[in-house]
Amino acid sequence: MKLLFAVLALVIIVSATTTIYFTYYTATFYTTDVSQLENKVASLESKISSLKSSTASDLKNAYDDGYSAGIAEQSSSSNTSSSNTSSSNTDAVSTITRTIGTVEESGFSQDCAVSMGGDGCYTPVNLSANVGDKIIMTNTDSTGVHSFTSGTVDGFTPSPDGTFDTGILMSGDSFEWTPTVSGEYPYYCLLHSWQVGTITVN
Repeated sequence: MKLLFAVLALVIIVSATTTIYFTYYTATFYTTDVSQLENKVASLESKISSLKSSTASDLKNAYDDGYSAGIAEQSSSSNTSSSNTSSSNTDAVSTITRTIGTVEESGFSQDCAVSMGGDGCYTPVNLSANVGDKIIMTNTDSTGVHSFTSGTVDGFTPSPDGTFDTGILMSGDSFEWTPTVSGEYPYYCLLHSWQVGTITVN
């Protein structure tokens, strides 16, 4: 009988020890595994967030660079075509520099327009020059973008004639044109139809 109790006690002790060990092992290693997985998930989420932010930044920079490059290319091609047109006949003539600017806030208000009783949205609104003079057109309006586009405007309908076109000039940007033929060259702003001016070349 004592032997039976001893065997039974031994079985109970072994069973209890095995249960305790298994519980400890499971709790320890399961908790460690879960903790490691949670850390990996957090790390991956951080990397994904960083990639999203980086991609958004790259896309914005690419858009900004493309926009700037497009503006520069448009201005550069206009400058090139203008100088190609004018360089052949300028060797024997004077090279006096004439400048035209834009009136401050002329993109926001028509008050500067001659048709509205103003003095003109370009300064000067009428420029006299000679064949071979270098004419520098500058956007001097710190509040907006403008163009100097040769041609006329009927109401809101522009009619460019292709003689020169600065493209869109940011504030402070300039464009050079050297006339090779005398005549009257009306021009306007692509964005603000009330902005008109005339260059008279003698």
